[in-house]
Amino acid sequence: MAMAYMEYCSNCGEKNSEMFVEGRHRYYCNHCDTVHYENPKPTATLICPKGKEILLVRRKYEPAKGFWCLPGGFIELGETPQMAAIRELKEETNLNGNIEKLLGHCSHFNSLFGDVLLLGMVMKIEDFSIMQPGDDAEDVKLFPLNNLPVLAFRCHTEIVEMYRKEIS
Repeated sequence: MAMAYMEYCSNCGEKNSEMFVEGRHRYYCNHCDTVHYENPKPTATLICPKGKEILLVRRKYEPAKGFWCLPGGFIELGETPQMAAIRELKEETNLNGNIEKLLGHCSHFNSLFGDVLLLGMVMKIEDFSIMQPGDDAEDVKLFPLNNLPVLAFRCHTEIVEMYRKEIS
């Protein structure tokens, strides 16, 4: 596993070492005895059903620019997964909704953003008529669940499969 480059200690500013600590290679500061833990970045990844269709967004930017994916994004500091889901839905699609249930999770390792932990959630949308692309979405569209385009990310495909099993 490739670790992010952390030359200096975020605690005291001294140069870090790379050591085997607590069962794995980690950055460690000998000066202030700080272990630097690296954690995955969590996302809210959304299934927004309308009958037998689900909502997808076309990515405006890399990674996977131009590909379709589930709406969602990174959970920010001070946000719960529920808050992030509602915010990301609004930013990307202009829609309002609430979480109906947590479907499950999927991990994507060594992505452009490091390790990512995707939390798949089913959202109930109040009104699809106000749908429009925003933020980092080039387009937003409902697709039949049995005829989806190839999705941008493996974990999005896995979350769709979790949803299919849930409703079957």
